[in-house]
Amino acid sequence: MNTTKTKASGSQPKNTLGIYCHIPFCKKKCAYCDFTSFSAQGEERIGEYFDALEKEIRRHKEINGVLPAVDTIYLGGGTPSSVAPGYIEKTLSLIKEVFMIEDTAEITVEINPGTLTEEKASRYKKAGINRISMGLQAWQDFLLQILGRIHSQSDFIKSMEILKNAGFSNISVDVMVGLPGQKRSDVMATLIALMSFAPTHLSCYSLILEPGTPMANWVAAGQLNLPNEDEEREMHWAVDAFLKEQGYDHYEISSYCKPGYQSRHNIKYWELVPYLGFGLGAHGYFNSRRYGNTNALSQYIDVIKAGESPATLEAEMTPREMMSEWMFLGLRKLCGIRDSDFFARFGQSYWDRYGEVIKPLIADGLLNWDGSFLKLTPKGQDFGNQVFMAFL
Repeated sequence: MNTTKTKASGSQPKNTLGIYCHIPFCKKKCAYCDFTSFSAQGEERIGEYFDALEKEIRRHKEINGVLPAVDTIYLGGGTPSSVAPGYIEKTLSLIKEVFMIEDTAEITVEINPGTLTEEKASRYKKAGINRISMGLQAWQDFLLQILGRIHSQSDFIKSMEILKNAGFSNISVDVMVGLPGQKRSDVMATLIALMSFAPTHLSCYSLILEPGTPMANWVAAGQLNLPNEDEEREMHWAVDAFLKEQGYDHYEISSYCKPGYQSRHNIKYWELVPYLGFGLGAHGYFNSRRYGNTNALSQYIDVIKAGESPATLEAEMTPREMMSEWMFLGLRKLCGIRDSDFFARFGQSYWDRYGEVIKPLIADGLLNWDGSFLKLTPKGQDFGNQVFMAFL
């Protein structure tokens, strides 16, 4: 299969597009989730949604005409693997009909253990999907239960076996740290167990308590206790040391990969490269404008049925806004950002535009300048939000 390797680079992006399609359906909504997703939707409603998604995709092409070639497609959610595989096949077939897709395009689908079958995996492969993103989160069943996940450790093992047997080799796994009741030993046990499956990519991120979610309410009521900041930081650096020992590159704050297996689609977000977002609550960046679709399911379907756009279009970004986003998004990459790339894009050095912002961050040990690249230090990784906010 095509493993769609790429090298991380700060170079000027080529003229290609990414496509994100949101599949908002789940078997059950997790206790920490505030994403645009819904459980217990009937087949008729799911069919209505995919009909609307098709109309949205076709409408975009009718309005914008010839577009650059697409080199990444990402089907996210929700849980795309919770719906019948025919919907995924139809969506990909439509995208290939409407857009020009590069032969080496990275095509990713998100799945959750407990929703994958041998039939789905086989059909995904035949449809052209060549990258899987699987949400494990934790190896321990007691933590999965706290999170409200529908799967168990054994479900994950079965799903990995199904994927391997179907011929998938480019597999990313999500792992969370800072969970209620989680210890550093739990995190390390998760990683050690994962090594036997040889994932090509790992997303290792901290739990964020979003207001209004059940888990946020439980923590506020004292029913669950989170690790403190120092304990969470220890987890992060234990993950970092272990994965580097195992041959993974730490290429973005929360992302690790075997050499050549960066998420090409996510890199577009960090390098301010155009991408189209389709589906409920999806966001895009196109023609120097950001836009976001409504996250109300009935409104999304009704608006599209009426032949209108579900998107709210922001004003065209000013050069100053683009520079700001280029800096704070680009600094998420551990390779950093190169001044010559900033100059090629904006016609000036980032030292001229942001010198008075950069210098104090270097003095505080949050950023490092090596003569070509500006990048986060280890301390800067711990206090990344402080660094990013400085460029807003």
